[in-house]
Order: sequence, then C-alpha cells, then structure tokens
Amino acid sequence: MQQLRRQHYVSTLLLIAGLAVCLPAAANPPTKERLPLTLTGSDCSSKEAAITTALQAIPGVTGINFNRIPNHVLVDMTGGTISAADVVKRVNDAAASPQCKVEIIEGCISINMPSLSLAPHHSE
Repeated sequence: MQQLRRQHYVSTLLLIAGLAVCLPAAANPPTKERLPLTLTGSDCSSKEAAITTALQAIPGVTGINFNRIPNHVLVDMTGGTISAADVVKRVNDAAASPQCKVEIIEGCISINMPSLSLAPHHSE
C-alpha cells in the first residue's frame, strides 16, 4: 500500500515538474516591433492600397498605419518573423513605381557620429 502511495506521489511530482517547465515558455508572448518606413516620391500616395495589400500578406504583420506621420507608414509586426529588409523589398515591389521609394527610417542611434575633436570650439 505504501509503495502505491509513493508511486502516486512520484507521478504527481513529475507531472507538476513537467508543467512548471512547459508553462513559462508558453506564457511568454511574442515580441512586438514597430518598423517605421518613409515614403519618398510624388507617386506614393496613389500606391497606398497596393502597399497595404503587400504588407497584409506578410506573415507577422499585425498593424499598418499611414496616418500618424505624413509620408510615412508604421508597420507593427511580431518580432523574428521577417527581416526589415525583406519588408522594404516587398513594399517597393508592390509600389512598382520609380516615383515612389520606400526606405527604413534611420534613427539617431544608427547614425554615425562625428569623431570628437580636441581642438577648442569657437563660438560667438
């Protein structure tokens, strides 16, 4: 009888340990990223529908917003599903116009900073 109880306890402990290992991994939500794109050219406004269709077809894209910043589109997506370069390529292919170019907005962090100079600065 005691051996049966021990087997029951061991089985229960193994089940609890297995759940403890599996549940935290399943509970982590996917990371979300926002890809800011700039639209340059006179023909971009007429390509909004084609760009939207192309973006909606990309796995992992969860949101598209043309209205927050003029001449830009903000693309919300699940991280790790597709690279930013692939998104830009697909959008440029969809625009299919030499008068509309789509590029990733470079933030101030990614801009190369000038080297520091030890020479005194002159100001008036």
